[in-house]
Amino acid sequence: MNKNAKKSGNEDRDGGGDRTRAAGKIADRRVQDRRVLKTRKLLSDALVALILEKGYDEVSIQDIIDRANVGRSTFYAHYENKEQLLLFGHEHLRALSLRDAGRPFDFLPFYRHLAEMHELVRKLLSAEKSERVLTRSLEDILQSSICRLYAPRLALEEGALFMLRSEAAAAALVRLMTSWVHKGMPCSPERMAEESTALLQRVLADERAAASGRTRKE
Repeated sequence: MNKNAKKSGNEDRDGGGDRTRAAGKIADRRVQDRRVLKTRKLLSDALVALILEKGYDEVSIQDIIDRANVGRSTFYAHYENKEQLLLFGHEHLRALSLRDAGRPFDFLPFYRHLAEMHELVRKLLSAEKSERVLTRSLEDILQSSICRLYAPRLALEEGALFMLRSEAAAAALVRLMTSWVHKGMPCSPERMAEESTALLQRVLADERAAASGRTRKE
């Protein structure tokens, strides 16, 4: 076998080894990701169960790790405190709050989620600390979504006013949601989704009109 053939054979073996190592790393990451998700679910489920039993304010991190049967170091590898753990359960709502077509906001997932978790949400809203955590989280989710949808359409000088309006809109929407829960959910999630859409449209009407006016001028 000549030198070129030997070199080609070595390169093939080296390339195969690189691909094997890369595949191994990907597999390891997937296993690690599954472990992370499993641990976070254990902690989240433990917190939910404890909140239903004795309320958020009375739950300690020690209670959570005892219920989840994990070590304290495991908890702190994922979360800084129980507030972060509580908020983890709401992260998926950021994706659900946006639509690809039609009306940009779809509030129905919010209200269906609240309806499904009614007892837990009621417990959270009945205590001062957990109510503050929950409402702040929802306001942040909504304001971020509003900004992603509307802010790019605005002129620079309108940005400051828009931020004030987006904060007001998020706070009003969360107040509507929490009042619905406090009053025993007297209307269907579908009806409340419609009311929320109408409320957002009223608050942001000036922004849409301004954007429409600029489009016509252009």
